[in-house]
Amino acid sequence: MRWFLAFFLCSVGRILLSLRYRIKVKGRKNLKKKNFKKDIGTLFLPNHPALVDPIIISILFWPKFHIHPLVIEYVYRQSGINFIMRLFKALSIPNMDTSLNEIKIKNAQGVVEKIIKGLKEKKNYIIYPAGRLKHTGKEIVGGASATQNILQNCPDVNIVLIRTTGLWGSSFSRAYTGKTPDFKSTLIRNIKHLFLNFLVFMPRRRVLIEVELAAEDFPRSGSRLEVNRYLEKWYNKYPINGIFLESEPLNLISYSFWKKKIYKIHKTEEIMRKKEEVKFSSKVEEKIFSELNRLQPDIPITSNLNLSRDLGLDSLDISELISFLCVNFDIEQIHPEDIETVQDVLEIAEGKKKIKKVEKPEIFYSWPKEKKRGDIIIPDKETIFESFLHTCDRMKNFSACGDDLMGVLSYNKIKLAAILFSQKIKRMGGTYIGVLLPASVVSYIVIFAIMLAKKIPVMLNWTAGPRNLNHMVSKANVKSIITSWRFLERISNIEFGDITNKLYLVEDLKKEITFKEKVKSFFIFKLKAKNIIKILNLGNIKKDDPAVILFTSGTESYPKGVKLSHNNILSNQRAALKCVDLKSEDILYGILPPFHSFGFSVAGIFPIISGLKVAFSPDPTDSYAIAEGIERWKISLLCAAPSFLKGIIKAATEEQLKSVRLFVTGAEKAPKELFNKVRSLSKKIIEGYGITECSPMISLTREEEAEDKGVGKILPGIEFCTINPETEKVLSKNEEGEICVRGPNVFSGYLEKEIKSPFIEIDGKEWYRTGDLGYLDKSDNLILSGRLKRFTKIGGEMVSLGGIEEIILKDLISKNIDLGEGAPLAVCAIEKHAEKTELVLFTTLSLDKNEVNMILKKAGCSRLIKINKVKIMDQIPLMGTGKVDYRFLQKMIE
Repeated sequence: MRWFLAFFLCSVGRILLSLRYRIKVKGRKNLKKKNFKKDIGTLFLPNHPALVDPIIISILFWPKFHIHPLVIEYVYRQSGINFIMRLFKALSIPNMDTSLNEIKIKNAQGVVEKIIKGLKEKKNYIIYPAGRLKHTGKEIVGGASATQNILQNCPDVNIVLIRTTGLWGSSFSRAYTGKTPDFKSTLIRNIKHLFLNFLVFMPRRRVLIEVELAAEDFPRSGSRLEVNRYLEKWYNKYPINGIFLESEPLNLISYSFWKKKIYKIHKTEEIMRKKEEVKFSSKVEEKIFSELNRLQPDIPITSNLNLSRDLGLDSLDISELISFLCVNFDIEQIHPEDIETVQDVLEIAEGKKKIKKVEKPEIFYSWPKEKKRGDIIIPDKETIFESFLHTCDRMKNFSACGDDLMGVLSYNKIKLAAILFSQKIKRMGGTYIGVLLPASVVSYIVIFAIMLAKKIPVMLNWTAGPRNLNHMVSKANVKSIITSWRFLERISNIEFGDITNKLYLVEDLKKEITFKEKVKSFFIFKLKAKNIIKILNLGNIKKDDPAVILFTSGTESYPKGVKLSHNNILSNQRAALKCVDLKSEDILYGILPPFHSFGFSVAGIFPIISGLKVAFSPDPTDSYAIAEGIERWKISLLCAAPSFLKGIIKAATEEQLKSVRLFVTGAEKAPKELFNKVRSLSKKIIEGYGITECSPMISLTREEEAEDKGVGKILPGIEFCTINPETEKVLSKNEEGEICVRGPNVFSGYLEKEIKSPFIEIDGKEWYRTGDLGYLDKSDNLILSGRLKRFTKIGGEMVSLGGIEEIILKDLISKNIDLGEGAPLAVCAIEKHAEKTELVLFTTLSLDKNEVNMILKKAGCSRLIKINKVKIMDQIPLMGTGKVDYRFLQKMIE
C-alpha cells in the first residue's frame, strides 16, 4: 500500500511541477542496472540551488531507485509535509545554519551512521554534500564532512552526481534575500500565483538536471578537501547558451502571464560588499590564528580566507571555533552565519562586527476579548495539580496563557493538553522526569502533565554546563527528559553532557498519542477536578509530598537538589498574594526560565493556578523582543531579575512600557538606579528576597511604601531571627547576624543525603540557615548586609568564589604545576549596581585569562562564570590565622 501511494504521489507531483517547471533530464540513460554494483547501495550527490530541488529529484528518481532523501529538519517536521517524508522514508538532518549545539552535531553524526548502514544493506540515498543551500551562484561544498565520512566506510558505493541548473533565482533559493526562505510560506505564495494564472498559464522556469555516474578519477579514498574540491569543480560547470560558466547566473522568471512580475532582490550586505582591510590588535590576531591553525594546520591563515571554502572547516570545527570565541572574548552568542571568513572572526573578537539577531517570523497573537474575569485566587487545596484542576473548572474558556509559538490557550485547552500528555508520561520510567524547556506555554503544560502522571518534575538548567547537568540527572535518577525540537533548534554553544540519549521531544510525544488515548483523555477532561483525581489515582498524594526538584546554581562543588513540597510552594504563594494587590484584568509576563525558583513558582505556576493571565517569552536576555512583547500582550506585571529589567527598560520605548503598572524584581540586589528609572516612568516597583530552599520568597516590599526600605517585610507565616554565625547565639532582631527562617515554605532537606544539614535547632525548633547576613530595621524591613560565605550573584545565579578557586587549583595540580609556597591564587568579585559583576583572579603564577577560562569551561562550568581580569602578585596577602585576606584584596579592586 505504501509503495502504491508513493508511486501515485510521484505521478501527481510530476503533473504539479509541470505547471511551473519545464524539466529536462540529461544522462538518465546512463543509469542502467548493468552499470551499478549489485552488492551495495547508491549515493546520489546533487548540488543544492533551492529548497524545491530535492522534491524534483525525488519525484524523478524515486520510482526507479526508491531513494531515501535527506531533508532539513524544519521542513521534515512541518505538518502535512511530514506525512510525505515518512512515506518516502526520508531522513531528517539538523539545520546547522541557524545554530550549532552538541545535540545537533550528534544527531547529524547519527544520520550519517544510518546512511552507512543502509548503503551496506543495498539502500539508496540522496545527500547534499554542501549540507546547505548555496549562498551565491557558485556551489561551495567547503569543509562539509558527511560525504567523505560515508566514503571512508563505503568506498565501493555506487555514486551518481547530479547537477541542477535553472533554479538560482527561484523564490525557493537564497538569491532574493541572502537567507534561506521559509518553505511553507513560499509554497503557499506560489500556489496562490498558480491560481491567479488559472493554473495552466503560469510562466514556466526551464530546469536542466544532468546525471552522471562518478568517473574513475573520483577521489573515493581522498581527504575531505580532495573530495569536496572535486565535487565543487563538477557542480560549477553550468551549461549556459552553449558555454560552461563557473557561477550560475540569476534566472528570474515572471510569476504572472499578464505582465512581467518578479520578486524584488534584496542583496544582503555580505553579498554586496567586498571586505575592507581592517587592522586588528596583534594579540587578537595571534590568538585567532593560533586556534584556526589548530583546526586546520595545513593552510597558512590570512584574514581574507573563507572558513568553509578555503580552510575546509566543517560544522564541528565551526562549533569549536564559536565555543573558543565565547570563552576567550566574553561573547554571549554567535550564530554560524555570523562567521563565514577569518575576518568575520577577527571583527567579532574585537567587537567591530555586530552579531545578527535571528530573525523571527511576524507574530500576530493577542488576547481575545473576554467578559469580566474572576478574582485572582489560589484554591484552598493541598496540592498544585488539584489547585490547577479546580482553577480550570472555575475559569473554563477564559484565556490562561499565551506565547508566540502556541498563541493563546484557554484553561480548558491546557487542561486537556496536560491530561493528554500525562498518558504518555505515565509510561516513562522512574519517578522523576526531567524538564529541559524555556519559559513557554508548553513548558507548564508538561509540568502539570508530569504531576497528573503521578511523577515529579526535575527542572534542568541547560546553562549550568555538562558537569552540572550530568550531576542533576544522576542524583535525581532521571531516566527521561522532556524537551522540544523547536527549543533545541535555536540554542547555540550549549553542551549537554551525557543526557542526550534520555531526551523525548514534545513534538514526537504529540504525534505518538493514539486515537484511544485521545478519546480516553477527552472523557477524563469532561469530569470535575474531584473525579479526575480519583480516576488518575492521585488521591494519596499529600501536601508534604515533593512537587518539584529544583537545583541550586552549582558553583560550590555541584548543584544541590532542592525538594519542594506542594505545601512549600502553595503556602508561599498564598502569603505573597496577601502582600500584593492584583487585579482580575492584570497580565503577567513570564520571562524567567522554569529551572529558576522565581521563574518556576512566581512567573509560571502561580498565575496559572490563580486565574491570572500570563504570557511567556523564552529568552530573558532578548530585551528588544521582550519590549515588543510587553506592548503586544498588554503586560501590566513584569517579573525579572534586576539585570534583565535594566536591559528591558533600556531597550523599550515609553510607548512599549505604557501598559506596565508594576515591576517585580528579585534573585539579586536591585540597584538604586533601577528604582529611580522605574519611578521616572511613573511606574511602581517592588523587590523581594528569596532563596530556592524557601520556595523562594522570604520578604517583599509593599507597593504603598514610597521609599526603598531594604528588601521589604517578612511574608506572613514566616518566622525570622538572626544568629551569631560563630557562636550560634540568637541575636535581637535589630542586630546584624546570619538570617535564619522557619515556616511552611521552608524545604525539608536536600535530595543528596550526604550534604550537611542546613538547619539549626533553636529552642527546640528547626530553623533554616540562609548564609546571608542582615537585620530588621525599626519598621521591620529586612536589610541585607552581606553574605556569610564567599558568593556573588551573576545574572541572578549564585556563584561560589571558593568553588572557582577549587576548580582552577585542581587543574593546575593535575598538570604538576609548581604552586609555590603560600596561597597561589584567590578570586574576588567586583559588584557594581549598574554594571555586570566581574570576577578578578589574583595569582602568584603566570596565568593568562584565556587559559583560566578554558580550565573553567573544560570543568563544565556555566557560561556565566568567566574571569574578567587577572592580577599577578608576588604573594597573596594572608591574615594572622594564615587564611587569605580577602577583605584586603577586595579593597584593592574597589
